[in-house]
Amino acid sequence: MLETEGENIAATLARVLPGASIAHIANNADNLPAIVQIAVPKAFDLREIDLERLELHPRRTVAKAAFTDAPSFVAYLATHAKPGSTVWCSFDPQTFALSFKAVIDEHSATAAGWRGHTASFTPDMSSEWKAWKGSAGKQFAQVAFAEWIDEHADDITTANGLPTSLQMLQMATEFQANEERVLKSTVKLQSGGVRLTYIADPDAGTTENMLMFDRFAIGIPVFQGGSAWSLSARLKYRLNSGKVSFHYEIVRPDRVHEGAAKEMIDQVRTSIGSVPLLMGICN
Repeated sequence: MLETEGENIAATLARVLPGASIAHIANNADNLPAIVQIAVPKAFDLREIDLERLELHPRRTVAKAAFTDAPSFVAYLATHAKPGSTVWCSFDPQTFALSFKAVIDEHSATAAGWRGHTASFTPDMSSEWKAWKGSAGKQFAQVAFAEWIDEHADDITTANGLPTSLQMLQMATEFQANEERVLKSTVKLQSGGVRLTYIADPDAGTTENMLMFDRFAIGIPVFQGGSAWSLSARLKYRLNSGKVSFHYEIVRPDRVHEGAAKEMIDQVRTSIGSVPLLMGICN
């Protein structure tokens, strides 16, 4: 290593030692440099410089879109779907948890996909379903139950001759119970109610009738924005210290939940056209 006149050691080393050089340039579709590989001497690092940020558009789409309703999910898929795109549907038959995930750049039969562009949709339960399901089994005082029925009167249906919301409200506000009264007879009515005949005054032999419904029906959507489903509910009451309380039990809500989930799956499968829908989990 010979120094030239006026050259210090650092300058001499920079002159005689091998330097870095461009080993490879990968161009994109527009024939612009995309990735540059630089070869450096021993004891140096090999670095790869990605010039994607300098391009007009990214080389591939990377996105994780999440939607709150089925139409938006389907519309997004219609815009971005390409050969190989797949919708995965996860459905738990025990909890009825339901979710959809579309992988736009999924693996195809001829090439692997990046699986970096996805769209997901998890149906939310309707406010009506949350209200009725959440209050099932809850004990209501007489006035509180009347207020509950009045607030949710639009959900009560008259299927199969069961009571209307007005009849339910009248029952809740007018029902009277007294531990000292003697039950004389019960008659099951065609409307689904029960007529309770009590001896009001044993000495006078007078009686009073009270109407008590034991079943009623509601028509509510299971999923937000979904179609309405009919559910049957059993109405029960409890007498304690002369005061009556009500509670209801929904009959087999699991079957209705399962039916609504399967209906949602069929609707999505029909709406996405040629894009396959597979039952399973995409990791």
